[in-house]
Amino acid sequence: MSRIQTRRRAVVLVAAAATVAFGVPISSSVQAAPSEASTVRPATSGIPALVNPGVDLGRHAPGPEPTWFDSIYFTSSVRANGQEFGLQVHTRILPNRGEAAYRWTFSVINKTTGWYKDHAVMVEPEDYRWSQGKLDIQAPGLSWSGDAARQSVQVETPWGALDVQLSPTGPAMNYASTGVFTLVDGVPNHEFALPAMRTSGTLVVEGRKHQVNGTSWLDRQWGEMPTSLVRWTWMNLGMPNGDKVAIWDTIGAGTKNSWATVLHPDGSYDVVAVEPLAQGVSRRWTSPATGQTYPTRWRIRIPVLHSELDVQVTGNPDQEIETPDGGGYLEATAEFTGKYNGKNVRGENYVEMTGEWKS
Repeated sequence: MSRIQTRRRAVVLVAAAATVAFGVPISSSVQAAPSEASTVRPATSGIPALVNPGVDLGRHAPGPEPTWFDSIYFTSSVRANGQEFGLQVHTRILPNRGEAAYRWTFSVINKTTGWYKDHAVMVEPEDYRWSQGKLDIQAPGLSWSGDAARQSVQVETPWGALDVQLSPTGPAMNYASTGVFTLVDGVPNHEFALPAMRTSGTLVVEGRKHQVNGTSWLDRQWGEMPTSLVRWTWMNLGMPNGDKVAIWDTIGAGTKNSWATVLHPDGSYDVVAVEPLAQGVSRRWTSPATGQTYPTRWRIRIPVLHSELDVQVTGNPDQEIETPDGGGYLEATAEFTGKYNGKNVRGENYVEMTGEWKS
């Protein structure tokens, strides 16, 4: 069987729910629809995207579901004064929820020294603004504005601050190539990324100011959060050849999905199956704050891409952000080495994990 045929089969397995629900045929290698974030020649053929960074960076009118959510975040790898930092800024809203509905978080890891700190803020609805149709977020301690071409983010916490500018250097990534996919158990989600954003500005940590430069990966997601979701793992990998790889591994009450969207520098995609991550996890760590257990090392296998990657948390394993319900989730810097399309690769990424991993 040829490689293209194998990839097409993987795509069908991963994205069949989106195809059925939205009537969009998904092939193994498709061209991205033009977006305001794209810096490559617009596509002349391919399937249409169901998301648009030009307007979908703005807040969406909520659906009726109690767990309906809007989320936007970015992770960064930046350098300053001979040190390397990982940054994460995230805000999410659950407007149909009675409490803990509006929230933002900020975390910093000094990958050179292992120092880590995070900050979470619950915001009253009347003190939170996220405009529809455009990126304009204002909340106590957080300002985030701009568009698909340039963004400005300011964060203030008791122990530090961030003031950075972000601008994309490549095309937007539509997850599953259309921007719509089944998260778990038949529940669709919308998601796209600006996976290569030049990042510069200032980071203040415990009174010390750093002029930072590096790159960020921005992710925008919205829809219904399945109540049957048991756990998930998300990873973002930037390859030396310019490919951007986003991995989702989800477990629900009735289904399990493990797959990746691969965005190539020319704006084309591969959507492929990934071996379930639970088969290759090790070095579990238990949080002293929440009691939750997470792996800190993974063996990632993507058979049709002839890829096998070792991913491990960097800095220190205690990069958990606590949640209002007493739980938490891992939002950790990581590094990867191994084979991608048969070639040796290495790089930096983030790993996001929710749920329990004792077994």
